[in-house]
Amino acid sequence: MPWCPNCKAEYQPGFTLCSDCKIELVDDIKEAEVFIPFFQAEDKKVAEKLVKFFDYSDLQSSLEYDEESSLYVVSVPPKKQQEAKKLYQAFYYVERERLEKGESDLFAKKSVQDIPENDQAGEPAASGEGNAGAEETGNHSAEPEEPSPEDEYKEITPGDEINAFDEKPEPAVYVMKADQYKDLTGTVWIFLIFGIAGLVIVLLNVIGVLNFFSGWIPNTVMGALFLFFLYVAISTNNKAKKVQAEIDAENQLTGQINDWLTSHITQDFLSSLHDENISEELNYIRTTDKIKDMLIEEFGNQNLAYLDRLIEEYYNENF
Repeated sequence: MPWCPNCKAEYQPGFTLCSDCKIELVDDIKEAEVFIPFFQAEDKKVAEKLVKFFDYSDLQSSLEYDEESSLYVVSVPPKKQQEAKKLYQAFYYVERERLEKGESDLFAKKSVQDIPENDQAGEPAASGEGNAGAEETGNHSAEPEEPSPEDEYKEITPGDEINAFDEKPEPAVYVMKADQYKDLTGTVWIFLIFGIAGLVIVLLNVIGVLNFFSGWIPNTVMGALFLFFLYVAISTNNKAKKVQAEIDAENQLTGQINDWLTSHITQDFLSSLHDENISEELNYIRTTDKIKDMLIEEFGNQNLAYLDRLIEEYYNENF
């Protein structure tokens, strides 16, 4: 007999999908994978849209209504929590982008700035715009077609769920200026040594001391290649000098930010932001978003990847 792996409901033979959880049935209840709560929302529309997005992204999920908390709960397999976390971030950025363009009212009661601080989305506000003139003969309102998941999320591709909607994508891991300088300096020396050594070999080959290449074409090609090595060394060295000039300023800013984190981000502060009704992953996202907003307010606009690194390092060292 088919069983639902989430609600454990038994179905008659021939059924393949749970009518309540909208997930595929299994033949043996022992094979059913346990689902754990991942996301909660007061508005059913928000939860259903997230489940639809998960389905489009080939992530199995389920939707249930918790009568005790009066919330709609989206659950995912434990092993898929990390994937769900990334997809949720992508889902949020898509909806934020559509909200800014006036194409979505999913978070209509919230300003764009409020969304990262609250994962429980409110009910969408009813809009009077678009209703005027929509009535046809017989007082029938023409309801707009709801776009399919393929149309809504076609921009998302595996691996770039989060960055796909950033105007200026930033690296996932920020490299400090001092580390950048070391890497650039190493690159300079490698290309400089190989460039000079290669030109010496080509010159000795031309005058007949060595006989690695025969003919002017191979010598010309190899000479051009090693000259390019020298060009890379020179251009990289110029870049290294610019980065070197920024090291002291970044170190000073890093020290100021770390001092601010030490004095403001305490266990009591984190406890005040913790929401027991949502998963640890979403709590972490909300907390880091809040801290980033506070840092930007205190120190001005900064590279978000840079702030992410400092917050993560401070968080791991102290909590």
